[in-house]
Amino acid sequence: MKTTPLSLLLLLAACQSSGKDSAPAPAASVRAPAAPSVPAAPPAAWYEGKWQGTYKAELRRIELAAGGVKEWKKDDGAQASGEGKLLLEAKADGTVSGSASGALGEQAISGRIEGEQVSLTLTPTEANGFQGVILAAQAPEGIKGSLSASTGDSLVVRQASVTLAKAAK
Repeated sequence: MKTTPLSLLLLLAACQSSGKDSAPAPAASVRAPAAPSVPAAPPAAWYEGKWQGTYKAELRRIELAAGGVKEWKKDDGAQASGEGKLLLEAKADGTVSGSASGALGEQAISGRIEGEQVSLTLTPTEANGFQGVILAAQAPEGIKGSLSASTGDSLVVRQASVTLAKAAK
């Protein structure tokens, strides 16, 4: 094959143009692959965690028309009146468990929190102990409500205001 000046010129032009096309592209910045995002945990419910509080039990006078329970009239409030402590733990699902001790004796506490409402049952852990309920709601200071309790025969009846605050961690 004979090389002509024209074929050399075309070959040279082809080599030069192919060299331009095959020049390395500017280096692209290399990024590490993004870490998979971990979904944020849902915020804890306002009530979730440990709570502590006190009560001061006092006489709850029950007045009935003639023929009422004479023991209620005789109750001077001296028995089972005074201070007590409450310790609770509220789970994320709203279930509550804990204990109470003090003027009303020793109780196990169980119940629920639904929305802003708190409903708890006090069950005596000793013979002749008081049983009762705490009905409360969310308040600026924590949980605030009332306790009503009586002996098993309902002859001694007590009431108290209750305020609970989040326990220090």
